[in-house]
Amino acid sequence: MGGGGRRTMRRVALIGECMVELATRPDGALVQGFGGDTLNTALYLARLGVPVDYVTALGEDPFSDEMLAAWAAEGIGTGLVLRVPDRLPGLYLIRTDAQGERRFYYWRDRAPVRELFHLPGIDGIEAALAAAGLVYLSGITLSLFAPPDRERLLAVLARARAAGARIAFDTNFRPRGWPDRAAALTAYEQALRVSDCVLASVEDHGLLRGAAPPEAVWAWLDAAGVREAVVKLD
Repeated sequence: MGGGGRRTMRRVALIGECMVELATRPDGALVQGFGGDTLNTALYLARLGVPVDYVTALGEDPFSDEMLAAWAAEGIGTGLVLRVPDRLPGLYLIRTDAQGERRFYYWRDRAPVRELFHLPGIDGIEAALAAAGLVYLSGITLSLFAPPDRERLLAVLARARAAGARIAFDTNFRPRGWPDRAAALTAYEQALRVSDCVLASVEDHGLLRGAAPPEAVWAWLDAAGVREAVVKLD
């Protein structure tokens, strides 16, 4: 048998935002939790035994402390979370109508993560991303940042990719996070060009580019140079 030690799995870094969640119960009471699309993915991966780090910024407040403690208890790495004094994480409230449809209300314009690329410690995060085995982000991640910061994020992803990391992008599109569809489409197409694996959906494509069959989604991804993709039909 050949020599060599046990192979170490490179870490997965997931970039995004976790918010305080308030859900309305039938009796009108509110139940507090935490939520975020990329954070949910980090949680699932950690429970499968994948070494993961969550990349975000939080405040120095009790809610942020509770988030960090919950993530650490699940095995999610918190060493790439920056803290900002006198700021609070974003918040959203869920109300469910009589037909079971949920509506979301957001308070997140001053969430600390929106300043991520202006915080002390960002250079260390960028270096960690370059050393990751896989970097995961979503369309919601893109919507967090002003255009100059988004350009910096995409440049960081390109450098990480050149250093050997794979980039996974979930198109998860929420129109409320964008000034208009044209700005979102430009950002998405830039992200596709630095991505190795894309998780897309017919619904997201319809919101961004107009309703089209799955074949059109594949053609869009192919034109951007994506070579591995999953297209969801709903």
